[in-house]
Amino acid sequence: MRRTRSTAVLLARRGPWSRRAARLRRMQGDQHEAADQGTSSRPAPAPPVPDLGGDSARAVYRDLLRFGPRSRRDLTERLGLSAPTVTRVTRELLEAGHLHPLETVALAKGRPQQPLDIEENHGPRFVGVKVTADEVHAVVTTARGNALEELVMPLPGTAARTVVDSVVEPVLALAEAHPRVAGVGVSIGGNVADRRRVDSSWILGWDRPVELAARLEERLRLPVTVDNDIAAMVHGLNWFGIGRAYRTFAVLTLGVGVAIGTVVEGRLLQGRSHLAGLTGRLPVDARDDGAPVPFWQAARTAAVESAAREAGVLGAGEGVERLRTLLADDDPGAREVCAELARTLARAAAAVVAVADPEAIVLGGEIIDLVLAADGEFEGTLRASLPGVQQDLVIRELGGDFDQWARGAAVIAIQEFVGGEV
Repeated sequence: MRRTRSTAVLLARRGPWSRRAARLRRMQGDQHEAADQGTSSRPAPAPPVPDLGGDSARAVYRDLLRFGPRSRRDLTERLGLSAPTVTRVTRELLEAGHLHPLETVALAKGRPQQPLDIEENHGPRFVGVKVTADEVHAVVTTARGNALEELVMPLPGTAARTVVDSVVEPVLALAEAHPRVAGVGVSIGGNVADRRRVDSSWILGWDRPVELAARLEERLRLPVTVDNDIAAMVHGLNWFGIGRAYRTFAVLTLGVGVAIGTVVEGRLLQGRSHLAGLTGRLPVDARDDGAPVPFWQAARTAAVESAAREAGVLGAGEGVERLRTLLADDDPGAREVCAELARTLARAAAAVVAVADPEAIVLGGEIIDLVLAADGEFEGTLRASLPGVQQDLVIRELGGDFDQWARGAAVIAIQEFVGGEV
């Protein structure tokens, strides 16, 4: 994957999705005319990506996308579709360039079978954008979420108009370099409604709704999907990462904000208000007066820095980077701050395990390295709270960069492209 850090500032289905798809196709069809009039933000657009078709075609494509090559007979059995239907929709998908045949496989019994797979190398591309408080991380991927190129741009301000401008710039650059972009996904720390509107974002200081998807679609002339950042990242892991090995898993992240995302039986748990695990309000300790200490107050970056200053480990104006330097020097105070962070995270993880009984816990975020530096404190505290039957819980780490986050943003665009439940 090529990475650049910049220093410069379809036939529609029935229902709401089809109306949106038709509108966006009209937008794509108007690109050449808009370009001639000098009103389009996007230069020299490539021909629109062919639509996948109806529900049966989308079901076939989605199954091949997520789980790999299969024969028509296998698809018939897995999806509960009739053989004539599978024959028809696979022919249409092949003619549209969405699928390609693999070599015929001879079976011990019965007729030879020819597996089919999605066309990844020459298929549609998707752009994912992760917005932080000071940067925009953009990546272009294949239909299976494999990253091809990444751009990192500074975010000069957090006003909605500035954020829109700062997202448009790298998306246009990636779309120009990688034709056949079929959709854009944007992930942002905040409450997002209907994968369209950001109702609030404390990281960006937004306390009023922002119709982010609509504003970006107007500029980009491409379908845009918006979601909470942890939700998007977990969707990415579920579709093309750890979710292939584990049907139930939880992701805990630490950084400027904290979050917990849980996948149960292959689906992201979102809750009545789509806030399940996303608010950081899980109690992990108690104050002297008995009031609960929520996860976000104990484990985000600002809380760790504050605790280190109170302990005399950091001085005024010093932050996480200084704490890392002290850790490298084996400073006992710095090690204790990180050990307490690891214990806090373990308490949060233990609560999730008690409720969801996941097969795996995945740790990530910008300051997860501080937890990992605590000499097994996290794992020891967590496993001490688990019964024997859960001791086989798998613990995985994602690291602290934003690759997975931007890739997750691309995956939500892929999900909208293929349709179906997520």
